[in-house]
Amino acid sequence: MWSSEIVRAFRARGTGRRLATAVGLSVMLAATGGCQVKPLYGNVGLAADEGVQARLASISVPAGGTQSLQQFVRELEFRLRGGAAPAPTRYRFRYITNDRSASLAVPVTLDEPTAISVTLGVDFALIDAETDLTLLTGSSFATASYDYSSQRFANTRAAIDAQNRVAKSVAQDVANRLAAYFAANPGS
Repeated sequence: MWSSEIVRAFRARGTGRRLATAVGLSVMLAATGGCQVKPLYGNVGLAADEGVQARLASISVPAGGTQSLQQFVRELEFRLRGGAAPAPTRYRFRYITNDRSASLAVPVTLDEPTAISVTLGVDFALIDAETDLTLLTGSSFATASYDYSSQRFANTRAAIDAQNRVAKSVAQDVANRLAAYFAANPGS
């Protein structure tokens, strides 16, 4: 008898919880009902919208000088065009870079670093080629490290790999920002 009273009380309490949960879910669905999800790189099917990918392909990127800048430009162009030929230029991409290396740990007994940090920073601007208006500005940076050894070739190869990693990371970030800009501003 005592257990049946507990079961009845538990069921009565559970009904209130279920009702509160249902009301809470209904309020959440009503609040988020106007939200939309659009593909970042794809066309949403509107005839007037040429798509983010087409506008990314029409960005002109100037060549870089150092090895890490060349890797940054190659990676950015691949992310913008996907390996296709450049489209007619509608936008210009301008950038200023800051790449540096720094010793992370220098033991007193060796007087040589045990690890090196490589950093690439890029300040960029997206400019409309027809009007020369700056549409978007931003900055991005990435850092990678590598172990320093007593072998000269290994250090050279590790430095190049670290420079490639930071260039790829910064190019990915910049390409995502450009795509997000075009997705948010379809008329630009």
